[in-house]
Amino acid sequence: MAAAVVAATVGLTAPQTASAATGTDEGWLRVGHLSPDTKGVDVELTSLSGGKTVFELDDVTYGQVSPYQELPVGTYVLSMRAADAPDSTPVISTDVQVQEGNANTVVAYGKNADLKTTAFTDDLQQPGDGKAKLRLVQAATTAKEVDVSTTDGTAIAEDAAFGTATQYATVGAGKWDLDVSGSGQRGTAEVDLAGNTVSTLFVLDDSKGDLTVVPVTDAAATAATPSGGVQTGGGGAAADRPFTEFTHAVVAAFRSLFH
Repeated sequence: MAAAVVAATVGLTAPQTASAATGTDEGWLRVGHLSPDTKGVDVELTSLSGGKTVFELDDVTYGQVSPYQELPVGTYVLSMRAADAPDSTPVISTDVQVQEGNANTVVAYGKNADLKTTAFTDDLQQPGDGKAKLRLVQAATTAKEVDVSTTDGTAIAEDAAFGTATQYATVGAGKWDLDVSGSGQRGTAEVDLAGNTVSTLFVLDDSKGDLTVVPVTDAAATAATPSGGVQTGGGGAAADRPFTEFTHAVVAAFRSLFH
């Protein structure tokens, strides 16, 4: 079955052009480190034409997602090098596109020996008061596909394949307890989706070889444009420490959906 967010009574919303306030020739880009056995990296984004560095991030670790950067439309080169080794060969280097009015998340994922990159189109159109919008990104290397459900058995995502993102679902805001499973691995998470927010649930490996869910707020009611600092993610021990305040932008939507 293709990856899909399961919403029994609420329809799925297809990805749209980001509604964030951007210039006519600008877009948004953020970067995520989702490779569990790749140590901290320094991230550099340079323009393909002229080679000008447009932003840098230092010592980005597993499970961290950068804030959005507003950039002119064009092609850029994204490079990741071992932290504090500026002259080393990049662990990965890839071209990325910034398109007018769009927001994208570019991630490095998979084991270090077979590191991959992919770009997801982000829909930052906020759903309105009392609602939340979310999707799932499956980046856990220990499971080819994962299922996510509430602890009472209500399905949230089924057969979400490794390296893919589900479509967005619009649901009611609120608190939720989640179970995640796949390929014999299991994990749990507590999430709280604030009203009028857009969030991504990243499924990652935890330090014990099981699964964990790390929620990241993509857009919030108080922000006219994407904002926020680097989000705390896996770091090899995501399931061992409490979620940050960003947890409170993710799961409450499910409870209102099914009640």
